[in-house]
Amino acid sequence: MRAFIVDDSAIVRMRLAEMLVSHADVTVVGQAATVAAALQQIPQVQPECVLLDIQLPDGDGISVLRAVKRMTPTPAVVMVSNYSDEYHRQRCQVAGADFFLDKSKQFEEIPGLVRALIRTKGDHDGG
Repeated sequence: MRAFIVDDSAIVRMRLAEMLVSHADVTVVGQAATVAAALQQIPQVQPECVLLDIQLPDGDGISVLRAVKRMTPTPAVVMVSNYSDEYHRQRCQVAGADFFLDKSKQFEEIPGLVRALIRTKGDHDGG
């Protein structure tokens, strides 16, 4: 699975990349720290999964989520945020997020979730 990481923290991006590439079926095809960089790079690399933070320095990740969900093929989007209240969860769900994880409490669950996405994709592809 081709994954793209969007988070304003270089440390979080690095940790997510390490977690994901430790699984043989995941390749991190790009990273971005801002809305502008994400919107520029994601269509070029066409990831199958986007890990996306809500708060970014030049806007919010929900605008990236909406743009990504208009792409064809449409990648799965996992929102990963410290803003885990019901308001933010609801906004992400309405905008099309496939999953929403609380970065402060569920960070270690990300590799398992991506593995589940890989299995689901394999089922859809006949694999």
